[in-house]
Formats: sequence, C-alpha cells, structure tokens
Amino acid sequence: MDKRILFVSEKQTFLIKTMVKSLNEAGYEVVIAEPDVVEIDLIKNLPDIYLVYLEGDAKLFSDTLKYLKGKIAEGETSRLLYLIGNENEIGTALESVSRTFIATSFVRPVNMKEIINALDDVVLHGFSRKKRILVVDDDPLLLRTMKNWLSADYDVYMANSGMNAISFLAQNNVDLILLDYEMPVASGLQVFEMIRSEKATAHIPVIFLTAKDDKETVMKVLSAKPEKYLLKTMAPEALVKSVHDFFSGN
Repeated sequence: MDKRILFVSEKQTFLIKTMVKSLNEAGYEVVIAEPDVVEIDLIKNLPDIYLVYLEGDAKLFSDTLKYLKGKIAEGETSRLLYLIGNENEIGTALESVSRTFIATSFVRPVNMKEIINALDDVVLHGFSRKKRILVVDDDPLLLRTMKNWLSADYDVYMANSGMNAISFLAQNNVDLILLDYEMPVASGLQVFEMIRSEKATAHIPVIFLTAKDDKETVMKVLSAKPEKYLLKTMAPEALVKSVHDFFSGN
C-alpha cells in the first residue's frame, strides 16, 4: 500500500497543520480536503487511506463518510478509513458509517506517534478485515482458551478486567464483545452499562459469558438485554459455531 493519505478536515488549524507535518516527516504524502463530497470526488488518483478529523458540521461529515464508505465498498483496493474525534463525534460518525468500514478510531487528544505506527503497520503488513472480538474475563486461562478457539477466524483481543476493556474500547473498534457476567471490582453488568452509556460504544454487540445455567442466573443475564449469552461450559466447536452464527445473522 502506498504511503498516501487523504486528510479530511473542515478547518486548517495550527493543530491540523502540525499533524500533517508529522505525517510528512514520517514519509507520507498528504492530500488535504474539506468534508465536501464534490471536492473529494474531483481529486485525481485518490489515496487509499482516509484520515477524517471530526470537528465541525456533523452534516458535512455525514455525507463525506457515506461517500468514503462507498469507495471502500467498491472493493477494488484495500481502502482504509480512520477517524479522529472525541467520543461524541465518533459516536455520531457511526450513524453514517458502520464500524465494519472503520479501520481504527483515535480519541482526541491524539498521539501522532500512535497514529503513524498504526499507519506504518498496515502499509508494511496489510490490513486484516477479519471481524474483531474483544474477550473480557478475569480468568487468564479462559482468555487464552477463547483466543485459541477463535483466532483462526477472527482478530481476538483480550482484557482481564472491565476497566481495561473500557480503556481498550476508547482507542479501538471491535465488532463484538464477549463479556464475563461475573467479575470482581466491576461486574459484567456494570461494564455492559458503561459500554451502553457511551455514544462511541453503545452500538457494539455484547454477548455475555456465564458459567451458570440455572434459571435465576439466566433471567438476570437476559434482563440486561445483551445480544445473547453463551455458557463457558460449551464445547469449543459449539461456542465457535455460536459466534459464527451471530455474525452470519448480522
């Protein structure tokens, strides 16, 4: 992949100019554009990497994101979309373009080294479009086991506590969260409520993992209204099939 970036920003502030300079110094050719579909459509040899700085008129960005989503959906090249914004701006952006089309979102204040490292990684190694799953559990053995079961088909990330999961989600997009229902400090239900309370993460599907299948526990799990729940005691092939079936239906 070429080191060329379409940088979309409504205003050319000192911060934006500094970010562009950092990208230039890292070897990237940056094409700057406002969130204007007509302007972007006129760009010849449009870069395959889109970096959108979300600040300003949400309507303008909505139209632009839908346009860029269409470019990605064409599937002719490995086009990638990155978002920069605060949590509310990213949440609003997700109303125009689903997480499936977003490589990564970066929450302001941004760390340019982190952004450049992420870009360098995809330029050198390519980008995996596997579905991304975050497994949250305080049991390290279960985390490793789940990763082993699911890694053949998915990009699997692990968090050993609810707060680590929230920190991870502030900087990364995932397509599904497998969340332990019973954890110390912050329970699975509390973590679930935190995920749903933030606009940037509210739409991420959550499947609870539970070791108990008694009626009382099942009713408590279902009352939170997750996408579904899975028993930790399930056979590996059954659990993996349940995840496959979930994605097949979405």
